[in-house]
Amino acid sequence: MSDPKPGPAPAAALRDGGDDVLAMLEVKSSDALPAWLGARLQARCGGSPARVMRVYPARAARIKGVAGPEAFSLADVTSEVHTPVPAGSDELLMGALRQHRPIAAALQDGQPRLLATFEAGGEMRYVVELRGGAPKPEETRALVAVARKYFERLVDGETDPLTRLSNRRLFQSHLEAGVKRWSSAGHAYYFAMLDLDHFKRINDEFGHLYGDEILVHFANLMRNTFRSGDQLYRFGGEEFVVVYRVEPPDLSGEPTVERFRSAVESYAFPGGARVTVSIGYTRVTDSTPAAVLIDRADEALYYAKAHGRNKVCGWDALVAAGELRFKDAPKPDVTLF
Repeated sequence: MSDPKPGPAPAAALRDGGDDVLAMLEVKSSDALPAWLGARLQARCGGSPARVMRVYPARAARIKGVAGPEAFSLADVTSEVHTPVPAGSDELLMGALRQHRPIAAALQDGQPRLLATFEAGGEMRYVVELRGGAPKPEETRALVAVARKYFERLVDGETDPLTRLSNRRLFQSHLEAGVKRWSSAGHAYYFAMLDLDHFKRINDEFGHLYGDEILVHFANLMRNTFRSGDQLYRFGGEEFVVVYRVEPPDLSGEPTVERFRSAVESYAFPGGARVTVSIGYTRVTDSTPAAVLIDRADEALYYAKAHGRNKVCGWDALVAAGELRFKDAPKPDVTLF
């Protein structure tokens, strides 16, 4: 898939934003765009370094025990590990999240505070916060307005149109950069591949439209079962990928994916179809290349399918049991995509 091409920026925005707005056309990742805007605003306004926060809506807040449908959790993406925490009693921040619009206000000491929100597909994604400095209102509005519109276009290019999960293109860009962070000391991350069992049979018997409906329900079940900080992707067809964190780090990665397998097995899919999933997973380590992570999870997945389906299998445990062979080097000339 080619990178989405932004439409022409409004003339007024180009006039107010100048070269900074044009430079935004070089940003090709929705993850990078909020940080780009934060850096531009900080440079223009001379305030404290901008914070970029990933927003997790109501479900993440409920996991943390915060009541109310309008509760949000946030994670500071400049930190090493993105751990969502409740947004708390910050009325200005909550106002920006609820109203889905940028907000500027004065702090108690009289210094300005700017909150620029980013949403796509009706979901709030990021907030860029800048404290201090003296932004030029028209320039700032132009930068934020064009950045938000461009963000929506970028997200469209990174999202699977059927399930609205992140797509394979975004997975590819996240994987290589993510391994180092996922394998950081003191934290345990796992990489899992999920494949619906006998999905071709469902398509052949009920038709592809019904099969698409099953995939949408499956994706929604993923959102409602995994934690909001876990990363969910549609890899292609009926195959999905999850990167998830386990706490405390000495716990096994199996209970998380076993809970999802059980949820799929007991879920009432439309039309009464019985749907199950096979899952292969492996732990992420800093010595494991991204291509090998995929290979290991894929081996464990196909072991599960070859031994009855509707199973969860861990590559590390299968190697320890002698069921799979350890490979100490990646395959030559590996091409991920």
